[in-house]
Amino acid sequence: MRKRFIRKITVVSMAVMMTAAGGRTAFAEEIPDIDATGTVYDLGGQTLPICEPGEVSLTYMGNDTWCAGVSYNDGTAVQKEIEKRTGVHIEWDTYSSDVETVLQTRMASLEGLPDMVEVPPFDSNVGVDTYSRNGILIPLNDLIAEYAPNIQALFEKYPALEAMCTSSDGNIYALAGWWGDINDYVPDYLYIRQDWLDNLGLEMPGTIDELYDVMVAFKEKDANGNGDLNDEIPLATKAGLKNLYFLMTGFGYDTNSLWYTDAEGKVHYAAVEQQYKDMLTFLNKCYSEGLISDDLDGTLLTQNITEDRVGIVCHDPADNMASSDDLAMTKNPDCNYQFMPVIQADENGTAQMTKRALTWHYYGITSACENPEAAIRWIDYVYASEDGRMLYSYGIEGLSYEKDENGNITFTDLITNNETYTSAFSALRSIGAWPTYFINDSGEAFMKIFEGTKVEDACKAAYGNMKDPFPEMLGTAEESEIYTSMWPDLSTYLDEMFTAFVIGTESLDNFDSYVETANSMGMQQIIETKEAQYVRYQEITAG
Repeated sequence: MRKRFIRKITVVSMAVMMTAAGGRTAFAEEIPDIDATGTVYDLGGQTLPICEPGEVSLTYMGNDTWCAGVSYNDGTAVQKEIEKRTGVHIEWDTYSSDVETVLQTRMASLEGLPDMVEVPPFDSNVGVDTYSRNGILIPLNDLIAEYAPNIQALFEKYPALEAMCTSSDGNIYALAGWWGDINDYVPDYLYIRQDWLDNLGLEMPGTIDELYDVMVAFKEKDANGNGDLNDEIPLATKAGLKNLYFLMTGFGYDTNSLWYTDAEGKVHYAAVEQQYKDMLTFLNKCYSEGLISDDLDGTLLTQNITEDRVGIVCHDPADNMASSDDLAMTKNPDCNYQFMPVIQADENGTAQMTKRALTWHYYGITSACENPEAAIRWIDYVYASEDGRMLYSYGIEGLSYEKDENGNITFTDLITNNETYTSAFSALRSIGAWPTYFINDSGEAFMKIFEGTKVEDACKAAYGNMKDPFPEMLGTAEESEIYTSMWPDLSTYLDEMFTAFVIGTESLDNFDSYVETANSMGMQQIIETKEAQYVRYQEITAG
């Protein structure tokens, strides 16, 4: 079993002084008081400022904000506060579209590399292997051990994070965006119009048969009460029919994850198993009866919700219930979406929903960075320190929140009554909080945003009752080659056939042939790759 690479260290004040040789900027020898707006929280052994103001300038390239009209390139209140506290200036080069193309072109040319980068491609983690092997991403192990006490503590708290940041050669070349904390709280499953159930005198469905009966009633009995018997859509999905696999818990699976392990630890992919055919048969029946939206890619979901037509939304996190309510209330002020319990095969079922993915994108330091020590200290601060995460999650004291004498936090009107950014998330993102870079989302902060709402109720009910998702490990060079050469075409085929089976353009009599084709395209090699990665995951998290 591999010995964990990080040694525990005690970080003292920065009497350590970096030399300016080789073009590297010196850290401040005498540390002044931190220039900060509001409370400075625990730094976890890190020392601020990292340098005298303006002495270190680093570049970052990646996704722009998730807030329309706001760009990191222009500077936000939170970015400016981070610079004030750390002393480090960041030149932002972020994009709201085509960012993968821009990044991959830049990294292929080796010209104009940033100091810190969000690693492409974003739909997989193979870029970490690619760019570490060609020397663009530098190993972070020694830098973390020497300069990043908060990242060390984060790895100690979440061994899964360290495992998913560790390449097969034992090095860490990039840090994963971490959703392990927030996804302990936020379920992603189905939510349903409770007011429609009430209108028809129905109970919340708990089994697959009860779900079918509810969908039939929604379609046939004017559930929205507008007098039109033909406008209801019993079930719709956010991102296309392929996400209806969430209903697999109604067909004997104990989780709603396509990748899963059995009691013996063997890795499975549900979509090529006979048990999965039973679900497809059910979905085909529902679709043929008009119980499932014919909006195959989910592009009309928002419009249909706004028109008071959608009874059940599949594959959407709990916080979107609130926004769906807001949409439907423009036409029906009584709209009341409620999160659903996990659909079981029968009344004795014990299946659980699966948490959302633990990680999202990777971030690294490139070989172009002349001051990786300053870069890792800045990353340690924004990604893992309590002080950095308070700015990340709540914004700036006095601007976006106030704190009473007992430490209780209350958001200001800028967040709760913002006329331009009407959701709390959008309002916080408008000032630079909840960013896209070095993600480490806080479940506690999420719950604070939705305090006193049905979203909080749904999250409390789900907390501790969800299964961990299948871990996405970094691959070896051989595994990455297998994945990149086989999985894109294979996954497209699997998605297309799922849709074809459901809508009836492909007969389910051909399910065995579909499995054979999937295997001929490399399904078993992909499963074997996942098995090898899962073994490494267990070794690292156990060690």
